[in-house]
Amino acid sequence: MSKGPLRKKLLAAGVVDAALASIATFGAGLAGLNLLSDVDRGVYGIFFAAFFLGSIVLSELILVPAQVVAVSKPLAERLSVTRRSLGLAIGPGLVTAMVAPVTALLTQDLTSTDVIVALAVPTAVIIVVSPMQDHVRQLLHIAEKSWLAVVVSTVQLVTIAVTITVMFLSDVPRAWIPFGSLATANVVSLSVAYLLAQGHLGKVQDRTSMTFSSLAASGKWLVLRAATPATLAFISANIITDLAGPEAYGYAEAARQVAQPITVFSVGLMAVLGPRAVRAGADRDAVAARSNRNVYLALMALGGVAYATIAGWSWSLNPMAYLIPSAYVIGGLAAATVLGNVLIALYLILSRELLGGGKARTLAFISVVAAPALPLAAVTAGTTGAFARPLGYILEGLLRVAGGTYWLKRLYAEGATVSQPEFDSESNLEANSIRERSLD
Repeated sequence: MSKGPLRKKLLAAGVVDAALASIATFGAGLAGLNLLSDVDRGVYGIFFAAFFLGSIVLSELILVPAQVVAVSKPLAERLSVTRRSLGLAIGPGLVTAMVAPVTALLTQDLTSTDVIVALAVPTAVIIVVSPMQDHVRQLLHIAEKSWLAVVVSTVQLVTIAVTITVMFLSDVPRAWIPFGSLATANVVSLSVAYLLAQGHLGKVQDRTSMTFSSLAASGKWLVLRAATPATLAFISANIITDLAGPEAYGYAEAARQVAQPITVFSVGLMAVLGPRAVRAGADRDAVAARSNRNVYLALMALGGVAYATIAGWSWSLNPMAYLIPSAYVIGGLAAATVLGNVLIALYLILSRELLGGGKARTLAFISVVAAPALPLAAVTAGTTGAFARPLGYILEGLLRVAGGTYWLKRLYAEGATVSQPEFDSESNLEANSIRERSLD
């Protein structure tokens, strides 16, 4: 099969995989938004921010660097890192899960203890399990087994649908349904993903000496890059709740759910185009990078405009207006949130090129500079109310895109005079071999 048809099939599988996985999470979100009171909806949003913070630290510290190792291997060996990377993630995962009880303490005065417990316990579980499941799915994409990743996300979707139905029809308190169903679905689908990865690996053994210190050496910069905005998003959620009330944050959380298809679309595209961006950055190949990037940016721009037209406002042909009516209580809030998500998504392809170019510290610098836009916008919540959240993401997205564009110009300028791309010496991920292997 030629590279063109193969690439199209993998790209389609990446989009389908991301869509199915997001629909599963979306189902849990619908339960949280429509089964909880206005106040509890806001508390749910804060716990979701906590989940994102905890899971992103685990992912960036261990799992993303392990994916870089996988990309550097021959195609047949890329799944061999699965067992080792998951094992190395367990300890850090248990530590990051502690953000759930911390969130419980911060929100204890906003609602009842029963609701806090129902949100905190499964949040701690998914902080560990969700990034692991996503990691194995990404490894399947990297190994060009993308349709197996689709199988995993299908299992996740079916499991969450069944779990929500069973919990809803039983006497389980409603507050347990959103994160409880998501935790169950992630545990089941992670198990399936692991079995599929091991089954298709055969007798190939992992020949890479991969340790916590070798991954964390690069991961520490990735954590700084990713955890800085996640931490500030968590802080911002609490600031908005304090200044505008949990009801306002609940409306902002509903708008976030409406805007999620943009993130889904970008993740699906990145599953296939992301590894190519990493390699282009590693090779300092500006031509390949530009070609790959233009495909991503064009598809994201078209998708963003189309989706904003449909879902940005409450009107008869917008299905989201029926599914999540609370997102449209405040006019324009959904549209502003979609815009913020588009801007953040545009930066993703730029960051992968910089990652391949060994610029982990540069990525951390961009995050440190851009992320304060969130709390700065949050402190306006007394005036802007729920709009404080999308305002922060719009400002952050603009800063990230500007920073990524600037540093990529410098990266490829280096390529004009440097014959061999140099990775950060601290990463120690054997990533120089990325440039010697094809992802096609």
